[in-house]
This record gives sequence, structure tokens and C-alpha cells, in this order.
Amino acid sequence: MQGIAALIGAISGVVSLLGIVYMLGRWKGQVDTRLRDICDTISQHPPAETALMAKTLWEIYVVDALRARPDLADHGSAYKLKKEGLDLIPDYMLPLLDCIPHNPGLSEDIATGYLVVKHIGLEMVTKMAEEKELSIPETIALLSTYLEASQNSP
Repeated sequence: MQGIAALIGAISGVVSLLGIVYMLGRWKGQVDTRLRDICDTISQHPPAETALMAKTLWEIYVVDALRARPDLADHGSAYKLKKEGLDLIPDYMLPLLDCIPHNPGLSEDIATGYLVVKHIGLEMVTKMAEEKELSIPETIALLSTYLEASQNSP
């Protein structure tokens, strides 16, 4: 009877050990895959180049546009839409903006103006600009400022 219990205990221990080894191997594989994806992204878009592109896009489409329209947003460490600016965003655009995925690990997510145009489409941005009598950069600035604020809110 003790021999059978010892054999069952040994088999259970071996199965548990194999399970632990499998889980560690799987975890290491996932980490390696993610690191490989990051290396591929960095090789395609070096961080300095990506940061420069994002900074340039931000300055052209957000900072310049909002500087020209101080009635729409307040400047602080980041722009924050005023009520007047928020009221310019049509109700049909808010769900579209709220559905834009936010993946901080992806290099494109640092350029919210790009995300707005990519996910909503230039046609919708142009339609809003015409409806609200705004320029395209002002419209993208409003939408990306809204997007940035909604993604950074808890």
C-alpha cells in the first residue's frame, strides 16, 4: 500500500514539474515574441525618427492650429479642450473617437492626429471641417486633443 502511495506521489510530482517547465517555456516564448516584435518595430522606425515625426505632426496639426484658435482650447502641459471646442465635435464623432484603440506599445499611437485620420477617415474629418467651418488642421487638432484627453483619463 505504501509502495502504491509513493508511486502515485512520484507521478504527481513529475507531472507537476512538467507543468511548471511547460508554463515557463510558454512564458519565455511569449516574451521572446514580444521582444522580437519590438526589435522589428525599432528597426523599421528608429525611436529618434518616430519621435521627430510625432513632434512635427503634433506641432503642425495641433499646436499651430490651436494657437490660432485660443477660443477652442487651453494650453497647459497639454492642450485641454474648452467647452466651446468640445461643443464643436459633433455627437456622431464622439463614439468613433472613443472606439479608437490605444496601444501604447505601438509607435503610431504617439501621433493622435494620425490615429484620428486612420480610424475615422479623411472624408469624415473633412465633413466635420465643412460643417463647423474649420480648417482641416483645426479639425484634426480638436479631434486629436479630445482623443488624447480621453485616452489619458482613468
